[in-house]
Amino acid sequence: MSTLIFVADIQLPTSDDTNFARATSAAIHPCANRFLLRTYRKVYEFRAAPGAAFETAFAATPVSLTDTVEGQGEAIEYQADGAGYFTMSESPVPTRLKRVARQ
Repeated sequence: MSTLIFVADIQLPTSDDTNFARATSAAIHPCANRFLLRTYRKVYEFRAAPGAAFETAFAATPVSLTDTVEGQGEAIEYQADGAGYFTMSESPVPTRLKRVARQ
């Protein structure tokens, strides 16, 4: 059994399009030193400082990464070796898994 604990509120960059600030998915890097956060329109990576605890990534300035420009991006996950990440939309059907190489 696991118990969730509150770590932080996250502030995303804002724009007139509220879909930039609505989180739809997130994933923790295999090395546990960063995480991805996906919105309908953008992909952000929050990185802990070298040697710092994972939780410090929540206070970091998000880095904007390449998005796969899906109409309704709902899923994201790191590649097992951390060399990239995958995204998927819930539409159109059939859905396509897309890979983005590390930047």
